Amino acid sequence: MNIKSAHFLPGTNKRLGDKYLLLECLGDGSHGWVWRAERLTDGEIVAVKIPKDLTKDDRLLAEGKELLTIDAHPNIVRIFDMGRIPPENEWFFIEMEYFPSQSLAQKLEQRNQHFGSTFERLFGMYAQVLDAVGFLAALPTPISHGDIKPHNILVGAADLVKLTDFGSSALPEEIYVRTRENGGTVLYAAPEFSDSVSRKGTFKDLLQGDIYSLGVLLYQLVTGTLPHDTPAQVRRHAPIKKPSEINSQIHPELEAVICRCLEKSPSDRFSDIIQLRNAFESACQKQLSFQSSYVAFSPSSTEKDWSSLVTDALDERDYLKAAKIAEAEFSQNKDYSAFLQQLNALYRANRLFEFEEVFDRELKANDVQFNAESGAAIRIIAIKTFLGLRKLERAKTILKEAVFLDGESLDLDFLQATIYGLEANFPIARNILEKINRTVPNKPYVLTRLIQVCEQMRDYPAAVGYLKHALRMCPSIPEFLAKRDYYQQIGLW
Repeated sequence: MNIKSAHFLPGTNKRLGDKYLLLECLGDGSHGWVWRAERLTDGEIVAVKIPKDLTKDDRLLAEGKELLTIDAHPNIVRIFDMGRIPPENEWFFIEMEYFPSQSLAQKLEQRNQHFGSTFERLFGMYAQVLDAVGFLAALPTPISHGDIKPHNILVGAADLVKLTDFGSSALPEEIYVRTRENGGTVLYAAPEFSDSVSRKGTFKDLLQGDIYSLGVLLYQLVTGTLPHDTPAQVRRHAPIKKPSEINSQIHPELEAVICRCLEKSPSDRFSDIIQLRNAFESACQKQLSFQSSYVAFSPSSTEKDWSSLVTDALDERDYLKAAKIAEAEFSQNKDYSAFLQQLNALYRANRLFEFEEVFDRELKANDVQFNAESGAAIRIIAIKTFLGLRKLERAKTILKEAVFLDGESLDLDFLQATIYGLEANFPIARNILEKINRTVPNKPYVLTRLIQVCEQMRDYPAAVGYLKHALRMCPSIPEFLAKRDYYQQIGLW
């Protein structure tokens, strides 16, 4: 566990700075704790998530910051506040609504205790998940949840359902969206988002990933098992059993809804949540007329293949172990998804020179440009690695290959701007960043880089202007607040 200070560890009846009295630990995972806590200012009972890795930037710890300013929804856990705990400002917190509940994952383990004994009950909970995802998708600036699975669905009294854990949530076209590391998560992910590298794209791209995950969830609810057993099966979209092959009680129309969500091509899935909801409601009526009771099925055992072992290692942040497992698979079967995972793990471990050695060895041995299915992601990581090594010519060469093989994208534009910035060609870097900002405005990564470039150009009025805009759009991001304080100190604000 990486922490900056050993002076404080969360504990019952301990105070967290001058904000909270910790009352009960609700969860202790590899990434953080969740505590039931009393807010000291007004005595309100809330849930407080405390990440364990305090070495990360605040913007990486700030899960669900997009939800701070939205209206309340009955099926979404509200997020009230986040930031560093005063007065020490060491520990990070995310303050959320306290919702007495169990996760749907815990509930599904209780099927032998008559949980989900009717299709009607399961459908009622699933419909609430659809309402939550549909609400996020219909916001003026829509949000994709990105990690829909039973572990992130809370079930309270009277089967009230709330969606939680927005660590993978994304606004449209967010550059380098948060990574997914959890192996269980990958089994619910769409094939195009199953490589454990990143989620990025237009909102429609991200929503199609959510729709696939909703299909996996419904498949699990009505069959007791998952479509795929391993991340590798998810990535190659291996053939799956139809739900009715597992549970003969399932009506064909319900099966058709599930199978459409699980299509490999995003364009073959439902186009939006409204369309999915309408099809689901029609299928519910047919199912309840056909068979309303539900006979529990025992989940099949999950096979531990190389991809499962890699994602387990990533979840534990044992990046070198993940790299070795992926390396062994690639050496044996020349599966480029394994090569991608090897490079991904080395990059996360900050083993940049080792990354370069592995990358160049494969490039030389096979004289390939990695134009297989994993090629685009490999090229993105390689560009970032060579930028980290300050080998700009290598980065530029790979970027040109990426544009030729993969087509232009905002990701590559952003990397191109980074290269120009490192070459001190600030006017061109600024032009590219301003183009990105016009195409997909209000993205913190882009605004941060624009502020930096304007500072380098000595265009302080423009830097201040971008910072003011950034604070209007993202008022809680600590680095923007710190920059404002600095500008005030030197008389620019």
